[in-house]
This record gives sequence, C-alpha cells and structure tokens, in this order.
Amino acid sequence: MPGFVCRIGSSSGDVVQQEITGVDAASVSKQLEDKGYTVFSVKPKQPWEQYLAMFSPKRKSVKMSTFITFNQEFAALINAGLPILTALELLLQRKRAPLFQRMLEDVREEVKTGASLSQAFANRGDYFPKLYPATIASGERTGEIVKVIKRYLFYMETVQAIKKKMTSAMIYPVILMTMTVGLIVLLMTVIVPKFATLFAGAGAELPTITKIVLGISWVFQKGWPFALAAAFASPIIIKMIGSKPEGRLKLAKLRMKIPVFGTNIQRYNIAQFSRTLGTLVSGGIPLVQALDIVADAMSNELFKVELKKARTKVLEGESLWASLEATGIVTPLAIEMVQVGEATGALSDMLEQVSNFYDQELSTSVERLMALLEPIMLIIMAVLVAVVVLSVYMPLFSMYNLVSG
Repeated sequence: MPGFVCRIGSSSGDVVQQEITGVDAASVSKQLEDKGYTVFSVKPKQPWEQYLAMFSPKRKSVKMSTFITFNQEFAALINAGLPILTALELLLQRKRAPLFQRMLEDVREEVKTGASLSQAFANRGDYFPKLYPATIASGERTGEIVKVIKRYLFYMETVQAIKKKMTSAMIYPVILMTMTVGLIVLLMTVIVPKFATLFAGAGAELPTITKIVLGISWVFQKGWPFALAAAFASPIIIKMIGSKPEGRLKLAKLRMKIPVFGTNIQRYNIAQFSRTLGTLVSGGIPLVQALDIVADAMSNELFKVELKKARTKVLEGESLWASLEATGIVTPLAIEMVQVGEATGALSDMLEQVSNFYDQELSTSVERLMALLEPIMLIIMAVLVAVVVLSVYMPLFSMYNLVSG
C-alpha cells in the first residue's frame, strides 16, 4: 500500500508528523481520527521518499525493561486501591526515559478526557506491544486489571528469559566462527602470499596442494573488493525485498526451508503464537479477536498471513484446530493438543502447554546445535592450519632435497 505523511495533533497538544500506509488519504485520515488525533494534513509520499525510508532508522519503541518495571509498579498501586488516573499521576512523577515519559503523559491526558486505559495505549501505535492494549481491555471488561497485568508480566518475563537464554547459548559459537573467518583471511592474505613470492623465485615444480592453496590465496587477494561489495549489498537487497509484505513472505518461506534452522524457526513461532493466544483467551478475549491480535503481533510474515486465514475460517464456524491444520505451518502435535483443549474447554491451558513444550524443544535443539558447532569450528581451524602448513613446507622440503642432492 502507498505511504502517506500525516501531520497530526495529539490530545496533549503536541503536533507531530507520522508516516502511515493506507489505501488512500481519506481512509488514512479516518483511521487517525478514530484513534483520537486531530488531522491537519495527509500527503502521499513521493517515490524517492519511500525508497529512502527503507534505509532510515526505525522509529524507536518503548524499552521493554522500562515497560515491565512500569507495569509492576502500576499493578501494585491499583491493587492498593488507587484509581487508574491517580496511579498514572504518581508514576509520572518518577523520571523515566524521555520517550516513555512522553507516551505516558499522552496516555494520562486521554484517560482524563474519558478514554479507556486500553484505548489510550492503543492510540500510541507501535510504541507499545500490540498485545498490551488487548490485555488491558480484557481486564476492563472483567474488572480484574491487576490480574491481567500480572498475567501479561508473566508472559513478557517468560519471553525475555527465553530470548536471553538463546542469546547466551550463541555467544561462544559466534566468537569461534569469527575467529575462524579471521584466521582464514590472515592466512590467505598475509602468510601464504609471502611464501608465494619465495616459490615463484625458486622456479621449482610445486605440489598440487600448494597450487590449490596459492590459487585460493590469489582469489582472496584479488577478490576482496567483490566480497566487500557483496557484504554491503546483501543486507540492502534483503531490506528492499523485505520492505513489502510479499517480499517478507518469500523470505519467511525461504528461512523455513533451511535445514535445522527452519525447524527451529517453526518451533519458535509456534511457541510465540501459542503463548500469546493462550494469554488473550485466558483473559476473556473472544477467539476470533484474539487470533487477529496474535496474527498482527507475529514477527514472521508466513505465520502472520496463515493465522489471518485461520482467523477467517474460525469466523466462518470452523474449529480452531482444523483451521490451524489447514495452514500447514503448525505441527501435528500442536494441533492435537489444541483439539484436546477445545474439546475439554481448557484451550488456554493447552496452549500454554504447547508453548512450554516448544520452548523446551527449541532450547534443547539450540543447545545441541551449539555444542556440536564448537568442536566443528575447532576442527575446521586445525585442518586449515594443517593444510596451509603442509602446502608451505612440502615445497621447502623439495627445495632442500634438491640443494642437498
């Protein structure tokens, strides 16, 4: 869809400029007015502006650790009996990150004018997680805001813990891979060329292994501009492809086909989908609405598209498990567990079990992969050094034998 540059006013009196995609200017203007903004102008972006936007830094969102701390304090104040507006006023007195402080002030102002807390957070766009306003809305309907905030905090802390665990597991293998690449570059661009000059002056017939190593070294020396250009061009090309939904879908499908990694990507997204949907359903949000929220919150474009299709089928009266089965992206085990959850009326509990199971599967798989990768990297480094040493010393021994003879 085309992009539009919108000049709007917020409830707090700030006039800001935002970039929004839409069918036309009228629909974009209505979309902003529905969210409580005053619209001053909506202008279509020029093609060159849309091209440059792909490479500009993304708009910052609220830092997750700050947001989690805020919710812990917010839940404690509401649980103590304070009204929502009073709790917001008290929390605003604490100096936080400028972006979060500004967004929280806008939320406070909207709540003052009569907007619900969930709507006020939803009107902040992508600054806050999309799951949060829906979670708050479910608490507003049931009168259990503290309970849903605590459930949301548990959800976010679980997600953060999984991400930290995955990151920690990858640190050492990444260091080894970097050292391996650095060693290859050093050998082929510095060490081997010095011996190549010596061999050229000797004029002796070189062994096959030495010729191969010298040939690879020549490629490294002469081909580095092309390698550098490819290294810079690749992320730009990928970003250009991923700037459109159809491009993101193709990239998502391609990643899913990568051996080992594709399976782990599927596990990660099933766990994310199950945990998010379970959190929403347990909060009392209708299944169709929950599926819509989950689909929008998914980072994987393939899961986003297929979950939208599943949502349509559920809306038409089909069961959740059958709708998920038709997508082809959810494993049979997960579908069976969802089917049991629907049949027994314990869907949210079964979804939680699905997410826990695939979190554990993903963790185990990554740990095994990393444990296997470490010795492989060490073996590769040892073999590389051995091959280079052998390719260098074999001609030297031949030259020594010729001189001695």
